[in-house]
Amino acid sequence: MAFACMFIPDFPVQAVIRQDPDLRYKPVAILEGAAPLTKVFAANATARALGVELGMTKLKVETCPGVERRWRAPSQEVTAHAALLDCAWTISPRIEEAENGSGAGLPGTVVLDIAGCEKLFGSQQKIADDLKHIAAEVGLEANVSIAGNPEAAICAARGFAGVTLIPPGKEADYLGPLPLSALNIPDGLLETLARWGIHTCAEFAVLPEIAVIERLGQPGQHWQRLCRGTDLRQLLAKEFPDHFEEYLQLEFSVDLLEPLLFVLNRLLEQLCLRLRMHILATTEVKITLTLQPDDFRNKQPVLHIRTLRLPIPVAQSKMLLKLLQLDLQAHPPNAPVTAIHISAVPARSRTRQLGLFLPLSPEPEALEITLARIQSTVGEGRVGAPALLDSHRPDAFQHNRFVLPEASLKKSTGERPSKAALRIYRPPLVADVQLHDKRPVTISCGGARKSVLAFAGPIKTSGEWWSETPWAREEWDVLVPALRPKFQPDTLANQPQENALYRIYRDLQSKRWFVEGIYD
Repeated sequence: MAFACMFIPDFPVQAVIRQDPDLRYKPVAILEGAAPLTKVFAANATARALGVELGMTKLKVETCPGVERRWRAPSQEVTAHAALLDCAWTISPRIEEAENGSGAGLPGTVVLDIAGCEKLFGSQQKIADDLKHIAAEVGLEANVSIAGNPEAAICAARGFAGVTLIPPGKEADYLGPLPLSALNIPDGLLETLARWGIHTCAEFAVLPEIAVIERLGQPGQHWQRLCRGTDLRQLLAKEFPDHFEEYLQLEFSVDLLEPLLFVLNRLLEQLCLRLRMHILATTEVKITLTLQPDDFRNKQPVLHIRTLRLPIPVAQSKMLLKLLQLDLQAHPPNAPVTAIHISAVPARSRTRQLGLFLPLSPEPEALEITLARIQSTVGEGRVGAPALLDSHRPDAFQHNRFVLPEASLKKSTGERPSKAALRIYRPPLVADVQLHDKRPVTISCGGARKSVLAFAGPIKTSGEWWSETPWAREEWDVLVPALRPKFQPDTLANQPQENALYRIYRDLQSKRWFVEGIYD
């Protein structure tokens, strides 16, 4: 058995730095609490070297030169922890969120079962190096350890910087020099052990087990087994997420589109990177902008929500950014933005088989951006694939989004019965129809007059009488010598005359005749 642990030191600080890389090499202190009780919740090693301590007031922090101060962002910690889980899933499907002794989760700590992963990813040293490298790609600096049981791996990751490999059976030797604080032991128990003169794992491990149980109970036995590296247990595997999220609390409100897109680009890059770790893409992206309220007395957040539904799975942040830009230009927020939340629904990545002798077709991603640009010019609802409506009204249709078929259409070699197709004139041609016994006998259209050779009809249709745009018409299919409207090229005039089947109709509202189309 082999288990790896990834631990993020100063996790609240790194969760903030992950969304603001300019702070990576600066001293940072994370503040929490309302004034005048604002205190330091977390600080990185650089800030602690300048004198910043946990629990220090905001006024004292301001006296430390060069220390960057940021407010704690729990939502950013949640997304940073989710990104850490994604890093672990790239190596093993069996991962667990570490917990402390009271059953609460340890943010920034994840354990994974790597038994058998050596056949896929190489030696344990390479697996540990890969985990550290993957965490760095998502903006997290991780300590990685590998041991024979989960608890020993957690203790080593919390106590040793960088990569630590513990050989089987050597857990007690490696963990012995660590201070007891590396085990996340409760403060009350630490004070008790300190009064006994116990400060390291080795000192606690050599105490008689029965005496420890008599004085400290079952929790004492549990912590002593951790010091010895002999606490064996099974992992409780975590389920794979059904959506991916990124969140950013802005330090200052943003009221212009260009700086907002700069921040969105950073979040989309992180989101797409996490999707690509799982060989996934997304077909739906939802962006929620928290707006600054107009009235300072109004504590309820004002949200501006936009949703992008994509016809194909996408994992390119540049394309998503361009689509969001066009969408926000058409639907801008009506107040400055104070926070951004992006959620993506995962989907399988699009795969395609290119033909060796077939020309390349346009990329669907480029087509989607082109359609978005056209829509921003002509308006919503005016771009897409036409679809007939469930109505008897002629030419009743709507625009639907272009969606690629799930599977290519199968070709059939069998013969199919031929069907006549009606090619509609847009707009219909104005005509003059002579009737005899309520039947058409001649048609005049485009300066030509033709006799009706045969006809079928009439077919009367009407609808929407309850609305402001009622319609009613009388349709005929007529066989006449082919009409030559004026708009047709002159080169067709010398061709032999042929009979053609047309559809004509009379608008019962205006009492006018039209040639609607020709059957092909």
